[in-house]
Amino acid sequence: MGEFRRLLSFVLPYRNLLIISSFIVLISALIELSMPYIIKTAIDKHITPQVAKLNKVPKWYKDYEDAFYEDYVVLNKIPNHLRLELEKAGYLSNERYFIISDSAENAIKFKDKYIISVEHYKKLKDGLFLRKDDVKGILMFGGLYILAIIFDFILNYLQIIILTLMGQRSIFEIRTKLFNHLLKLPMIFFQRQKVGRLVTRVANDIEAINEFYTSVLVSFVKDFVLILGIIIIMLIINVQITLIVLLMIPFILIASAIFRHFARNAYDNVRRILGELNGFLNESIVGIYVIQAFNSQNYMFNKFIKNNNDLFKAFLNLVYVFGIFMPVVSLASSITIALLIYKGGLDIINQAFTFGALVAFINYIEMLFGPIRDLSEKYNTMQSAFIASKRIFLLLLENEEDKGKGIVLKEVKGRIEFKNVWFAYENEDWVLKNFNLIVEPGEKVAIVGPTGSGKTTIMNLILRFWDVQKGEILLDGVNIKDLDLKFLRSQFSLVLQDIFLFSGSIEDNVFLYRKNGKLGKYFEYLGVSGLLDLNRVVNERGISLSSGQRQIISFARAIANNPKILLLDEATSNVDQETEHIIQNSLEKLLENKTAIIIAHRLSTIKSAHKIVVLYYGEKIEEGTHQELMEKKGFYYYLYTLQFENV
Repeated sequence: MGEFRRLLSFVLPYRNLLIISSFIVLISALIELSMPYIIKTAIDKHITPQVAKLNKVPKWYKDYEDAFYEDYVVLNKIPNHLRLELEKAGYLSNERYFIISDSAENAIKFKDKYIISVEHYKKLKDGLFLRKDDVKGILMFGGLYILAIIFDFILNYLQIIILTLMGQRSIFEIRTKLFNHLLKLPMIFFQRQKVGRLVTRVANDIEAINEFYTSVLVSFVKDFVLILGIIIIMLIINVQITLIVLLMIPFILIASAIFRHFARNAYDNVRRILGELNGFLNESIVGIYVIQAFNSQNYMFNKFIKNNNDLFKAFLNLVYVFGIFMPVVSLASSITIALLIYKGGLDIINQAFTFGALVAFINYIEMLFGPIRDLSEKYNTMQSAFIASKRIFLLLLENEEDKGKGIVLKEVKGRIEFKNVWFAYENEDWVLKNFNLIVEPGEKVAIVGPTGSGKTTIMNLILRFWDVQKGEILLDGVNIKDLDLKFLRSQFSLVLQDIFLFSGSIEDNVFLYRKNGKLGKYFEYLGVSGLLDLNRVVNERGISLSSGQRQIISFARAIANNPKILLLDEATSNVDQETEHIIQNSLEKLLENKTAIIIAHRLSTIKSAHKIVVLYYGEKIEEGTHQELMEKKGFYYYLYTLQFENV
């Protein structure tokens, strides 16, 4: 029930549409319930013989004066139990009569009309004309049946439109809420999640919920009304036969309970493996360069075959579960109809049941077992939606990034201070250990060190992609945890080594949908306007651009943000030396009067930095200008000479 309540919570804003749809479904169910009864009435009143001759008139005939005339009785005007009583008492003869409108040979006067036996009626040439009242009745009930079908069609059409509208509106809200929530989650969340699984949440899981809204939710109301109405109508027609029909219900309920147990496990397994396969596909497509460069196609293909085979087996197991349930329901339905034909046939012979009632019962049994037969498909959709809603709710329950305490500085000077900072991505595997650093306004500080020493981590901590476990980071003397997060990040521009570009235009990638002036001026400022066609379309991840071109776009993006502080993480690593030479002067001009933290492997690019900090596996081991560190002949001197010893 918890999953069901969660699913309902999504449609509560559209409860009016849900109520209207439920009302339409209720009317549609009542119309469908009336259709077999229309057939029964048409058969019993206008098709089968209506009158029987009495061997003896019962004492209670005055209670049903309209049904009795002399020693004849109109069978469809007395209740079934009294008809059975007449048969058991031997009051009914085997002679049956049709009611006709005019006199005919061998016809008998019956009130204001005539009756004729079945045997004599067969000999008449104009029998159909004499039963014109029955013909009119058949046309009337046939027309009524057609009107019921048309009206039911219109109601079903309206229901589909309303349900689709409600479902799409709900899905729109869920998808919007989910994506907005994803954008606000901390980096630690994305570090432990596979992209394929997240895509499955936003795409497949939401679509599963949509299927539940449009195919299952309101149909529950219709199924409930149909089942309840069918049982009531059958009880009114014949209690004994209805009880025989209902004997199969406990077996169906037991089978349904067993089915739900196995189907839930099987479907959960399918969803889990599907998420893993989607994650593997995403990873393989993103890493296609590595796969092809190292001739790993066969290895990845075999791995895919294994994952795909696991999914195939999971779906096959699901098919087995559904494949057993469907025949069980069909078997129960067939057995019930067989029992009905046997018992109903005997009662027809004994005058305790009518042929029209038998036809109606068969239709009602089909309608009764219809929702149960559809349960497999509906349960598939329902189970999918339950699991999807559970995963979506768990995702929505993930804590968003800490937004800080809302402090906004009136003026940012750009002073950054690390005070006794300790940080680890996992447990106490410290990436930074008691790190201290002061970056004064307008100062350019370079950070160097071997791979894994914590250089990029410093950038992540400044932007609060992660928070320190010990110590604090200050911006102009204020702890960055106290600053409004959006304000904090607006003071920085980040240039990464691994440039990510969105598909679209270069303008969109530079401004990130926040246009700030003309695009060309930023490339002119960098002195690289001739190196890139600004009207060029950017493919996914900028794959059609060279590494240098992507890096140039990232520089323009940093400038367009008009930051107080620049964070450059291996900013020129993907730019060839000729292009680096072209933009180096522009970078130096850009860095004027701005605080900057620069991570670089090319030590030649940071010789002019005000301060160089040397990290060695999380600890600061040296600090000073290029000249000072060279004179110390320490680790920086070792790195510098190692890099240029062959020059």
